Parts: sequence; structure tokens; C-alpha cells
Amino acid sequence: MTGLVVILLGVSGVGKSRLASEIGALRPDILRLSAGGLLRKHLRTTSEKLRTADRRDVQENQFALAEALADERRGQEDRLVLLEAHSFIDNDQELVDVPVEIIGSLKPSGIILISTTAERLARQREMDERERPKRTVHELRRHLDHSRDLARRYSALLGIPMIQIEDGKCKAALEFIDSLGRC
Repeated sequence: MTGLVVILLGVSGVGKSRLASEIGALRPDILRLSAGGLLRKHLRTTSEKLRTADRRDVQENQFALAEALADERRGQEDRLVLLEAHSFIDNDQELVDVPVEIIGSLKPSGIILISTTAERLARQREMDERERPKRTVHELRRHLDHSRDLARRYSALLGIPMIQIEDGKCKAALEFIDSLGRC
């Protein structure tokens, strides 16, 4: 039996990796993967090149994600996958949405959306060493809203459940993941 895929979505810097790490520590049976990591490995490129590509290249890169996920799961297809991902890429010029067809190609069973306030997100991004575009609190608020809207759209169009949680709500995320296995 193939294990479920749960997609962990959120704006860059919201705490996806931190939450995934907490979940992984409590549930070592879950295979934690990052869409960016899969694409870097599969396309033999860097995070910065993936992030700053133009719209056409960003979308083209996303089409490799399902194949990269399948490659990484080979031999452990029965494990539940928690996949950290973005619903859009901020390439410094514009927000490039990840098409619902890409999300659907991953065959997700559910979506966890991490949210926070724009002010808290701005503080978290300031403390993080990763390269990200500089955005105002107002812009970050729009990004958070857009991320939520896309996650809801994915959920509705794919007919899969979604939960929106605040950063750090590991227990709620695990309860949601466990509920998917009972469906």
C-alpha cells in the first residue's frame, strides 16, 4: 500500500521546516521531504536559481516535482510523506502560483497550511539567514492571504481536507495527519 502524502504549505519563513522537524522527532515513521530539496537534487541546481527564475522557468521547474518525489520515495512507498512546499514562488519580480495540476500530481491526501501574523513573519524572516526578498509587513500580509486562498483552492479542486494552523501547533498537525489515515 502506498503511504499518504500530506503537503505542508506556508509562506517562506513561516516555520514549515521547524514544524516538520518537530513532527519528525515525534513520528520517525513519517518521511519528511522538502519540495525545494527535491527540485534542487532532481534538477541539479541551487535554491537561489530555483527561486529567482522567471515565471516560465519557475512553472516549468514545478512540473519535475512529481517525478522527483517518486524517485525519492522509491523503496519506501509505504511511508507517509510530509512534504514542505510553497503555493507560490516569490521570484523577486512577482508571485508565481504553483498550478493546482502540480499539487494534484503529488496525489496528496491532505493539506496543512501554516499561518501567522504578518508582523511575526517579518520578525522571523529577519532572524533567518536564508536569502529571501525583502518585503514590507503589508506585502507579507498579502502573501499570507494569497497562500491561504491558494491552499483553499487546492483543497476544493482536489477534494481533499485542509487545516490551517498557527505556527508551532505540532499537536494539531499530528492529529490532522492521523485523521487522514482513518479516512
